[in-house]
Amino acid sequence: MSRRPFRIGRSRTGLGLFATRLIKKNSRIAEYKGPLLTTKEANKFEATGNRYLYEINSRWTIDGTPRSNIARYANHSCNPNADSYNVKLRVFIRALRNIKPG
Repeated sequence: MSRRPFRIGRSRTGLGLFATRLIKKNSRIAEYKGPLLTTKEANKFEATGNRYLYEINSRWTIDGTPRSNIARYANHSCNPNADSYNVKLRVFIRALRNIKPG
């Protein structure tokens, strides 16, 4: 059995994360990973159409482009069940409530 409580799968709007077993409230789901960029570098990447930039603060941004960055598949929602939080220059996704499989 996989350590991860989710799988990457296709939905109507593209790839996303789908729970394969219960994810408990406040548990860490994934880390948003990639090279750290300065704001100046990030602005250049954004101008070329990079869609996976995560601004940590006014000085640093994570380039989440690498496919190994599974957190990039976490989709936004009007009624979210997960949220991001920072620990220094790292970003994590955590469950806001219990998330059922599927």
